[in-house]
Amino acid sequence: MRFHLWFGIFIALYAALNYYIGLRGHQLLVTRFCLLNTTVYWLLFALVVLSGIIGAVGQKFLPAFLRNTLSQLGFYWIAAMVYILLFIVLIDLVRILDSPVGLLRPLRDNPLFVSILGMLIVCSVAGLLIYGTWHARNIKIVSYPIHIAKQAGSIKHLHIVMISDLHLSDIGEQRQENIINIANRLHPDLVVIPGDIVPVENSRQMILLRKIQSKYGVYASLGNHDYYSGDMAQRIKWLHQAGIKVLQESGLEVAGSFYLIGRDDQSYEMISGKKRSKISSLTAGINRAMPVILLDHQPVDLKAAEDAGIDLQLSGHTHKGQFFPFNLITKRVFQIDYGYLKMGTLQVIVSSGAGTWGPPIRIGSCSEVVSIMVDFE
Repeated sequence: MRFHLWFGIFIALYAALNYYIGLRGHQLLVTRFCLLNTTVYWLLFALVVLSGIIGAVGQKFLPAFLRNTLSQLGFYWIAAMVYILLFIVLIDLVRILDSPVGLLRPLRDNPLFVSILGMLIVCSVAGLLIYGTWHARNIKIVSYPIHIAKQAGSIKHLHIVMISDLHLSDIGEQRQENIINIANRLHPDLVVIPGDIVPVENSRQMILLRKIQSKYGVYASLGNHDYYSGDMAQRIKWLHQAGIKVLQESGLEVAGSFYLIGRDDQSYEMISGKKRSKISSLTAGINRAMPVILLDHQPVDLKAAEDAGIDLQLSGHTHKGQFFPFNLITKRVFQIDYGYLKMGTLQVIVSSGAGTWGPPIRIGSCSEVVSIMVDFE
């Protein structure tokens, strides 16, 4: 019941915001420039706003090209809607505040100025989307040198490469190949993928992950998007076929030198109705004198991880907001939404992710592969 209530509120708010944008667009394109008649304008506007929904509903009966085009248009509209709203809300606030004074009335009453301002907004939003698309496709390498004050058998240094939030169905094979090539050029000892890997309909992109090269193997935990759709068992099978060991509420000893533990994502509790294991139960019985590395998709339960003897937690999920202003929200929601944090004996590294979800853009965040150089005692 509560879910339906919040969903209804979301739909109503989404519709209201789009209607607000639609009215401003009508004033510019129809009233000012007479480019379209009212009926055609609203039909085209509705198509853009609903394109993502049409693409999702038409999964089974629309041609793949049309379905993918509509889905991409819908995702881009979400980002465009955010920036259009920021512009027009700011303009409307200035107009309201100026109303009692009237200093800007000559400009507000000037049709040429209003038209130029409207076109500047359209061009600015288009420019932001183009930049964001280009920026999202440029993968950067972010490096963290850290020290763990424990001995790790004969290993003195461990080079970990973390690739989080791939979202394979959203990034395409070419970009996936680029990410894999970047990871391989780093010559890692260990590769970890802490969640949001497999929202795909077939195994092709999963099998491509076989190209990842690592001395001690490739390990993954599951993220929220890994649970949301499809046959989870089949997808885990594809990962195993690609040579990736999936850790679900389990851990293992690697090279007789350190422990690697993977948790189910926090969303597992909502989806399955079952509580995920406590971190302390996952570390019970292991040799705490050896380094313990935890893969947990979301950067949560940090105090519990410290108390359970985790030395290094690797997470993703946040995308660092992916595009402004959502980075301001993730910074408020999570104790750490990006970068490095030290809490007593626990060290946490959160990646903004290699891929993107939804709008394929990044503004205020980067797509990244994380290189972690660990020195042991």
